[in-house]
Amino acid sequence: MKLVRKRISDPHLLGLIESWLESGVMEDGRFLASNGLGTPQGSVISPLLANIYLHSFDKMFQQSGIPGLLVRYCDDFVVLLKRNGKTVLKRVKEMLSRLKLTLHPTKTRIVHVANGFDFLGMHFRLSPVKKKGSRLTHSCRLWPSNKSMKRIRERIRQVIGGRYSLSLEEIIKELNPMIRGWNNYHSVPASQRKRLLVLNGFVFNRLRIFLKRKYNDQTRGLRRISGYQLFRLGLIRFG
Repeated sequence: MKLVRKRISDPHLLGLIESWLESGVMEDGRFLASNGLGTPQGSVISPLLANIYLHSFDKMFQQSGIPGLLVRYCDDFVVLLKRNGKTVLKRVKEMLSRLKLTLHPTKTRIVHVANGFDFLGMHFRLSPVKKKGSRLTHSCRLWPSNKSMKRIRERIRQVIGGRYSLSLEEIIKELNPMIRGWNNYHSVPASQRKRLLVLNGFVFNRLRIFLKRKYNDQTRGLRRISGYQLFRLGLIRFG
């Protein structure tokens, strides 16, 4: 709130923000009171308040003289360095402690970029590239992380589920916005899109199982999704 007051002087607006922070949250139908720390997860104002607070960390890092690049998105960040990872990690912990913040113990790692790392649902990895008639160079490649792939498969299972009262067309209508949104976020180069074929196969198989159980007939399920039937019904592909 001290940082917010540097930009906002209206007492009514300040009081409203404080009320948001102190109001508590509803979880599974139960009220959970605020413990006086942080911002309620899921609140529309939480990302803004997090960025206001962590802007101080950005400034500390910028003024620290650390020869690296800080990439931050809300409370997730990566520091790109050539060397001295352990030393920089110690300094980052000291900066955050001034803000009474701590790093997540299991999510904080020092990794070589050749081994890759996950950030915001994507996997980044530096890979060697040898072009004909030229020296060996390196290129940063990216693709959806394993965790992100697992999460979308779970969402597909939930949408299709055992909802046998719905038609195939209705199921596809619910799947499409989800697939479209996932595609828009996880935009990858054409060379990496073969990984997304796995998801298309997963959707195909879950719809086959859905139809088989809906009609209690294996052949009817296969017949309805054979060839390009699903795409003629409007199903969007991954990739």
